[in-house]
Amino acid sequence: MSTPDKIVRSLIGNYSAVYIAWATDERIRRRGASGGVGTALLRYLLEHHRVDAVVVPRQRVNRGFVYGVWTVVRQGEELERFSGSLYAPTFGFAKVFDLALRRFGRIAVTAVPCYVEAARRLARLRGREHAVFILGPYCNNTPNVYAVRYALKRFHISAYEVVSISFRGYGWPGFTSIWTSGGVVRISFPIFWDSGFGHYFYGRSCFVCTNPTNVGADLSLADPWTLPAREREPFMKLGGATLVVVRSEKGLNLLREASEAGYLVLREVDPIFALPDSVLIKSTARVFADVKNGISLSPGVFTILREAAYVFGRALALREGAWPLLSFYHRGVGWLLSLALLVDEGLGTRWGRVRRGIRRLQSAKGQEVVRMLK
Repeated sequence: MSTPDKIVRSLIGNYSAVYIAWATDERIRRRGASGGVGTALLRYLLEHHRVDAVVVPRQRVNRGFVYGVWTVVRQGEELERFSGSLYAPTFGFAKVFDLALRRFGRIAVTAVPCYVEAARRLARLRGREHAVFILGPYCNNTPNVYAVRYALKRFHISAYEVVSISFRGYGWPGFTSIWTSGGVVRISFPIFWDSGFGHYFYGRSCFVCTNPTNVGADLSLADPWTLPAREREPFMKLGGATLVVVRSEKGLNLLREASEAGYLVLREVDPIFALPDSVLIKSTARVFADVKNGISLSPGVFTILREAAYVFGRALALREGAWPLLSFYHRGVGWLLSLALLVDEGLGTRWGRVRRGIRRLQSAKGQEVVRMLK
C-alpha cells in the first residue's frame, strides 16, 4: 500500500476504487447537483427491477422555511422531481424507512451520513441489511430551517412569496433557483452558499461530525471540486460530473451494470481526488470541542480560526436581529481564513503540509482526468 493510499484511507475510510461519472441523459445530468449520477443509478435500480422502492426526501416550503419529508418512490420516471441536493433538515426518516423495510423486498435509499447510520442499524434490527442499497453523498453540514430565510433576506426576496426552491442544477456548479409568485430568481450556487447560508446555520452535531465522506454507504458521491481549476472546464461544459467512492462489492457491481446499460459514463481516477478541503477540516482535532473518534490530523492556524469563526458566527445566526451584521462578519472572516492558509504554509504546520501535499498530487494528476474525456 502506497503512502498516498494510506493517507486517503485514513481520511475517507475504506474503499475499493474511485471513479468520475456522469449521467448519459442530458436532462438528468444538468438538473442534478453534479452530474446526475445519483438519479441515474436510482432510476436504473427501479427500471431494471433491482429494487422495489426508493426512499428519498420530498421538499416542502412554508413561508421561506424549507425542509424535507421522507417518501417512497416506485417509478423511475418520478425520480427526476427529486434530483439535486436538499440543503435543509428532513423529517420522518425512521417511520418511512421502517415502513419500506416491512412492505418491500429490496430498497434503495439516498441519505447523508447520520441517516445512513440509522438506516444500517434499522435494517440490521429487522434482519434486512442484505436487502438495502445505500447511496450516500459527502456532507459538510445540513443547514437548518432558518438558513433559507436568512438567504432570502440577504438577496432581498420576500419569504412569503417563495413557492419552491432548487438548490442546485442547471449546469455545474449550477444555480440556486427560487420560484416566487412573481417569477424565478437564479443565483450562482457558490454565491448563495457563501452568503453565510452554508457556514453558520447548522448545529454542533454537524460541526463535530467526523464522517463527511459517508463511509456507511455502498457508494459515496461528491462534487469534483478537487480537480484543479483548469481541469474543471470540460466538466462544466458537460454540465457536471460526480466523484464516486466505491465502498462495497454491491456498489461496484451496480456502478458497472448501470454503465453497461447506458445510464452513465464511468472513468476510474486516482483516489487522491476523493479528498476535498472539507474532509481535511472534518478530520482535524478541534480546540473548542472534545472530538476524538475519526481524528487524523492535528490543528493548524486555519482550522483553529475557522472553529472560532463558527462559534461566533453561529451566535449571530441564532438571532434574526443580528443577521445584517452576520453578512459583514462573514466577509471579514473570509479574508482572515485566506490569510490563515498562507500562515499555515509559511510556518510549515503539519496541517498545512498535508494539505499542500494533497493539492500538489491533485494538480499533477489533473491532466490524466481530462484526457479520459477524449
